[in-house]
Amino acid sequence: MATETLRFVLVEDQVMFRTLLRRMLIKDCRGDVLLEIGTLAELRANLKQLVAADLLLLDLRLPDGDGLDFIDEMVSAHIATPVLLFSSSCEDFIVHRVSRSFVQGFVHKDEAPHVLLTAIQMVASGGAFFSPRFVDRQRQLAKNSESFDKLLSPREQALLRIIGAGHSDAEAAATLGMSAETARTHRRNVMAKLELHTAQELQAYALKAGFTTVDRLNPA
Repeated sequence: MATETLRFVLVEDQVMFRTLLRRMLIKDCRGDVLLEIGTLAELRANLKQLVAADLLLLDLRLPDGDGLDFIDEMVSAHIATPVLLFSSSCEDFIVHRVSRSFVQGFVHKDEAPHVLLTAIQMVASGGAFFSPRFVDRQRQLAKNSESFDKLLSPREQALLRIIGAGHSDAEAAATLGMSAETARTHRRNVMAKLELHTAQELQAYALKAGFTTVDRLNPA
């Protein structure tokens, strides 16, 4: 009996890496790439292809958005296509978010190619796979009694993600649907819990922990 051909959607903005991944999916996985794109906007415009796929391979950080935020959109739209995330980043906040999402797999881009191949095969067949670098970071985070996930509420984490990128209390308030005074209170609480004393220290923490990236910092 012939093995059914797996159908993939591939979202990666770096053309060279995307080309190598496509070759792996076709040659090593003997699959069919239904869609090969580099932005979330293109993915949103092709949801029918996504629904028809056996696996979505999704870069975490894309030019027009965050892969994990898109996964929340998938949940809201009742799209159940399995997701394998890959990224060159694996900071604590990323590990925290991935662990609480419905993602079935995560591979760090510094892992060997055979690790990614194993992840593709396992997740596409209905299993789960998280690469060694991710699992190691996850264990370290769980053991750390002073980690942000044990100190900050989900609302405070959401605020840190915004103000850590250089946005004002008013901008954070507008995004989160709260008053500016509530946003200021949350910011003060965040800084007190993390023992941060200046806006520069807060931004440095946000970068180190993965709440934001250098390219997404808002120029004041």
